[in-house]
Amino acid sequence: MDKREGFLLDIDYITQDDRPVVRLWCKSKEGGSNFVVLDDTFEPYFYALPHDSAVYDEDIETIKEQIESLRAFSRSGGDEEIRVKRVELCQRKLLGVNHTVLKVYAYHPRHVPILRDEVRKLGLMALEADILFAIRYLIDRQLRPFEGLYVEGEKIDTGYCEGIKAKEVRSTGEGCDLTRFRLLAFDCEMAISAGTGMPSPKRDPIIIIAVATDTESKLFVISDEEYRRGDDKRILSEFLQYVRDFQPDIMVGYNSDSFDWQYIRDRARLHGIRLQLGADGSNVQFERGGALPGVNISGRLNVDLFKLAKRDLDAVKVKTLENVAEYLGVMNKGDRTNLTPREINHCWFNTEERSRLYAYANADAVSTLGIARKMLPLQIQLARMVGYPLDELTKMGRGRQVEAFLTAEAFKRGELVPQKSGGEKTYEGGFVLPPEKGLHENVIALDFSSMYPTIMISFNISPDTFVESVTDRDEVYIAPEVGHAFRKEPDGFFKRIMSDLIARRRRIKSEMKRYRKESPEYRLLDVQQQSIKILTNSFYGYTGWSAAKFYKRECAEATTAWGRYFIKHTVQLAEEIGLKVIYGDTDSIFVKLPDGGDRDTLMAKAKEVSELITRELPLELEIQDFFKAIFFTGKKKRYAALTDRGEIVVRGLEVRRGDWCDLAKEVQTRVIEHILRDKDPETAVKYVKSVIKDLKDGKVPLHKLIIHKTLTRRISGYETKQAHVIAAERALASTAAIAYEVGAKIPYVIIRGAGKTSERAFPVDIIEESGGNEICADGRRYIIDTSYYIKHQIIPVAHRLLELFGYDISSFEDAGQKTLGQWF
Repeated sequence: MDKREGFLLDIDYITQDDRPVVRLWCKSKEGGSNFVVLDDTFEPYFYALPHDSAVYDEDIETIKEQIESLRAFSRSGGDEEIRVKRVELCQRKLLGVNHTVLKVYAYHPRHVPILRDEVRKLGLMALEADILFAIRYLIDRQLRPFEGLYVEGEKIDTGYCEGIKAKEVRSTGEGCDLTRFRLLAFDCEMAISAGTGMPSPKRDPIIIIAVATDTESKLFVISDEEYRRGDDKRILSEFLQYVRDFQPDIMVGYNSDSFDWQYIRDRARLHGIRLQLGADGSNVQFERGGALPGVNISGRLNVDLFKLAKRDLDAVKVKTLENVAEYLGVMNKGDRTNLTPREINHCWFNTEERSRLYAYANADAVSTLGIARKMLPLQIQLARMVGYPLDELTKMGRGRQVEAFLTAEAFKRGELVPQKSGGEKTYEGGFVLPPEKGLHENVIALDFSSMYPTIMISFNISPDTFVESVTDRDEVYIAPEVGHAFRKEPDGFFKRIMSDLIARRRRIKSEMKRYRKESPEYRLLDVQQQSIKILTNSFYGYTGWSAAKFYKRECAEATTAWGRYFIKHTVQLAEEIGLKVIYGDTDSIFVKLPDGGDRDTLMAKAKEVSELITRELPLELEIQDFFKAIFFTGKKKRYAALTDRGEIVVRGLEVRRGDWCDLAKEVQTRVIEHILRDKDPETAVKYVKSVIKDLKDGKVPLHKLIIHKTLTRRISGYETKQAHVIAAERALASTAAIAYEVGAKIPYVIIRGAGKTSERAFPVDIIEESGGNEICADGRRYIIDTSYYIKHQIIPVAHRLLELFGYDISSFEDAGQKTLGQWF
């Protein structure tokens, strides 16, 4: 009997002798080679339950016999007869109510959907039939990705790596981090044939494949002769062999699922090359359907970091590889070589410029590796919590992650996952007290810590505790305004889970105090508590998500109703104590002293409010920040502030949005600094006027004038042609013939000419040269419309702030208004 310990990396299953065999891909704990555990003892199953539970007592044996006798045929059109393997009776809860349910076993996972439909034809509910077989195994065996496992069994020869046929598999509960795994990043570059548009895998070979690992970065480059023949077979083969030799546990790219992998697949087909990159020698698998393509590699985790950035990095509005790398502190754009698609072409076809292209390709691969190092530790902890392999987790939205976590928790607690019921009715959100427009000095922000999770726990808000009609008001919590009632006892499914999560996070945060912030122990604990916080804070939104299986609009509606009640009460109490509330939104309020007052008095009163609310309510109100100065534009979630630590905080203004050019963002940032740090709006006005002069004089670099907007559908699908659509059409019609894909951010500038502004949008990617306010493309010269940028970009973002101090639009030509001292 062989015994091994390792960390679970991935899971799938194969079919042997018509039986499903689960494969657990493991990383050796001792640091040796990876191994695979094969388990053929697990059976696919789902549950059946009558819609009317009263039917059970009378006809349960009849129902069992009906299910056992079910017969169907394969949907693929073959003659394979699909039948039930066996049916067992067992006890489970559904939304807190005990039931005797029928557990229906199948011979193979592919039979489950067919048998599910047959069960439904009997008028029964079919539950948990859509849980993937491999995930079902993880749930039932209580195993988690990136956790330790212990296995006993017979050592076998798989033909591709060390294998163990399992007799026993169990979790050790020990976790691991990214440092244990071999990581490889890659990126492809293509040159576009003149006048032929976007690179086409049918025509344009891959010219460079860049890879980066912890130990090296490497370029696979096509030769000039190979390029003339359109032959990238050699570099494709070398890249594939490099991957096989390196044996990465995790492969990462940026937009690789939608572009790089698709291109590699098509080029490999042309050359008759099989993409045998699986740890078992299997081909890369390309998923069909869904909003974005997916790529799976057996025994390895393939992660497209663009999907992560799109989901999690809201602060980065234009999510290019360069922008994300700079935001995460991986590589500053000014420290690397940056090339447009046209410049990539230019560097390839001009050999004296090739070194720039090589530097660009290398920077892309190294940046991709660095982004992975920054983003994957948190995803690994989420994978452990949710119970899904990393490559699948990175494709999931928060709702699906919560549902996956609840599904695993339901099994442990003897609960069934309900059918998806769906819902469309909207509900009222949090309370908003409109901000007092203008600038304020000495302001404190007070914030309810984990408001919605705490409310759900405090009032036992859960789908299984909701009461349709109240007979005894003492036995329920009744939400203000909406009147929804929830049983006080016993604790609901959601309360039990969320209480455990919060207690777990509290223990981790306590443990963190033992370590220095720079230590690896602290960093690991920090990402663990972050992952718990993300899941916990997502429960409220999940209950109101129409696609949720545990959907219960009343839960979400009651949670926000209690939230509104508490924030209104807090506002009232703060004002009774002598504070002026100048803004309130959902779970926070901003307060100051009515007469300006000194900081110590303000802090004392804020602490008094915090302590009173924390004692009186089942919530903790914390002092979040002290702002030396803050100004509100008059709209919610739009303000800028200077903290007592000297940091400037900006929320919701143009500097945080992606549909303004960099110059506009730069201007607004500087204006904010002049107002908050220097307390001098007049200097801000002079600065704006100097920028306007530089713009007119052609002293502003072209890259600061670029506007980005996303192409959300094909060009032909737009009824009204917006600026970015016209820019995309221009790019396609140019000699470069650049065709943008749906989802691409179109970079454009506005040029002079007749017609609407949108009709004068010019795509940056086809510009061959620029200088002053002139650009050149396709042998023609164009002039940047500086008037547009002044009137519709620079002045609006500056005036949005400076109008608070009496400056109107004309002030940027003839300044001379009030001083800031008059506004404090």
